[in-house]
Amino acid sequence: MKRFLERMFPETSPTTLLEHHAELCMKSGNLIKKILDDYFNGEDVLRYSEEIDKYETEADKIKTHLREIYTKLRWSYFDRIDALEIIHNQDALIDAVDDFVKLLTMNTVEDCPGEIVGEIKSLGEMVIDAIQMMKASVEELKVVVESDFSPQEVRKEDNITFDVEKDESRTDSIGISIGKKLFKLKNSLNAVDIIFLNNIVILLMRIADRAENVVERIRMIIRS
Repeated sequence: MKRFLERMFPETSPTTLLEHHAELCMKSGNLIKKILDDYFNGEDVLRYSEEIDKYETEADKIKTHLREIYTKLRWSYFDRIDALEIIHNQDALIDAVDDFVKLLTMNTVEDCPGEIVGEIKSLGEMVIDAIQMMKASVEELKVVVESDFSPQEVRKEDNITFDVEKDESRTDSIGISIGKKLFKLKNSLNAVDIIFLNNIVILLMRIADRAENVVERIRMIIRS
């Protein structure tokens, strides 16, 4: 009987694990502002990679635990594939933040125009907002499941999805705009630095994309 109940009602629910994993994404994402501030102030940012590595280790443990639960579960509100897809994109988000830090350690851009610095920092803040909304979406998924897919809670999830998609579109537009401004500086700024800064922008856009992927998968779950 005990084993049967564990299969039906695990001690830790998949939605709780997804929520804990999203919290690690948020902790990693929150570093983006500090990382950019320190980088453009000429400080070493490698220490942030060490901090993110700790979040990655914790995230891997949660992912393993989630897989173990789904090997035992006989019933769930949503499929194992959906849960693993969510956690895969959240993992990729943390990895992208780590890649972002490591890239910044490879080159120092001197005399970067203040306008470009300001816009990259603003883009970073928008990415943090996207991750925050992704986290809210994962938290709302837990509420939706516990409410047995209450229409009111489903509408809340829809609103979060709309906000994330709108912000992600803005992130893409701003990222492209920064890229265009960078390449207009080809006669005054080192070509290597232009490509380097553009790669930073692309990585920030990729982090926002991962956040949107999570929200889109959650919407598929609640609308299926």
